[in-house]
Amino acid sequence: MRSLIIQLVGTTPILLHRISRHQFREQLASRSELSIKEEADEVMVKGDDGNPAVPVSWLWDAIRVGCSRITVEGEQISFIKFQSALHLPFGMIPLKDTDNHIPTWKPYSSVQHASPGSNKSIAIVAPMFSDWMLSVRVVSDDSYDDGFLKRVFVEAGKVGIGLFHPPKKQFGQFRVDVTL
Repeated sequence: MRSLIIQLVGTTPILLHRISRHQFREQLASRSELSIKEEADEVMVKGDDGNPAVPVSWLWDAIRVGCSRITVEGEQISFIKFQSALHLPFGMIPLKDTDNHIPTWKPYSSVQHASPGSNKSIAIVAPMFSDWMLSVRVVSDDSYDDGFLKRVFVEAGKVGIGLFHPPKKQFGQFRVDVTL
């Protein structure tokens, strides 16, 4: 087993919106008179300390798609095998800016369809971070070398992380720096 620190440095803004699409309808029914900034703060993903954070599950989702894009000797690599060889922290990963401070954000709003095929539109508000990075301690067995691990994370960075990805827009993409 070996331990690496992988820094994911944002190349596109990230939206920390914790509500999934199927919850939007419930959100509409309970609209309050909050300002856009207050509404964005209300839906922001936060760690136990109240600061912005990214759920590890979002990173696993991007890694899963990244694995699907890589072939070795003509075969797609198995996400299940890769996942069993890699240990990420549990829960939340603190979001920092590139100077390793708590990042600043601004509200992002987008008009979306209320549901697939619906003509009704709703305004979605999310906190947007332009200058961001994640430092993730990764423990890996010797099944995969450091170059291969980086390759998977690079592919995951092209996918991006986040629960809320507005159509035809790029959010949550990152580049990878590895420290042994």
